Amino acid sequence: MPSTRRVLRRMATVINTQGLHCGEQFAAHGPMDQLDICAIAYTVAEDRPAPAVFFTNDVDSSALIEASEPAMAAIRAISAALDSEPCETDGRPDYIEHVSNWAATAPIGEHFPPSTSEVIGRILRAADNEPTSPRPGFTDAYGLCLTCGGHGTLMTDGEEIPYEELSPRRKQGHALGHRFHRNTSKACPDCDGQDRVTDAVISAHEATL
Repeated sequence: MPSTRRVLRRMATVINTQGLHCGEQFAAHGPMDQLDICAIAYTVAEDRPAPAVFFTNDVDSSALIEASEPAMAAIRAISAALDSEPCETDGRPDYIEHVSNWAATAPIGEHFPPSTSEVIGRILRAADNEPTSPRPGFTDAYGLCLTCGGHGTLMTDGEEIPYEELSPRRKQGHALGHRFHRNTSKACPDCDGQDRVTDAVISAHEATL
C-alpha cells in the first residue's frame, strides 16, 4: 500500500499536469478527462483509471472512495490541513464532502474557488505534515540501527556494554558520532553490522514509498 505522503505528492503532480474538476459529479469527460480532488486521491492511491461511476453517480462514487483506505488517508490528511472543520454525515465526519467542497467552492467573500496552485500548495502542506518512516541504515540518537535495532553497544571481550553503562568519555565520543557495533560474527538479515542496510531491505523500503 502506498504511503500517504507519496499519494499526496502524486496528487499534486496530477493536478499540476491535468487540472482539477470543480463541477458536478466526481469527474467530467473532455479532451482530457478531469477529476475532482477526491477522485484523484482514489485513482492515485489505487493506481487505476477513473471508474465510470465517477462521471455519473455521486453517491456510488463516494462509497467507492470510502472503501479505499489509502485514498481516505490522503483525504483525511488534506482535511486536517484546511482551515475549517468537516461537517458530519450520519454522526461521523464527512471528509470527502469537506475536501471536495473546499476545492470546488469559492470561500466566503470570494468569487472563485481556490486556484490550482493554492490547491497544490495545501496538498503539499498536508504531505509535509505526514510522519516519515526512518530511512533504513541510519541510526537513532543512541547509535541504534533503525533497520534492525542493534549496534548500540560497545564490545569488550565479547561482552556487550549498553549505552547507559558507557563511561562519560565513551558517551562523549558517542555524541560526536562514534558508533558502537555489536559483534559482527552474529549474522544480521537486515544490515551488515555497520549500519549499512542490505540490498533486500532497501528494495523492501522503497516499495513502501
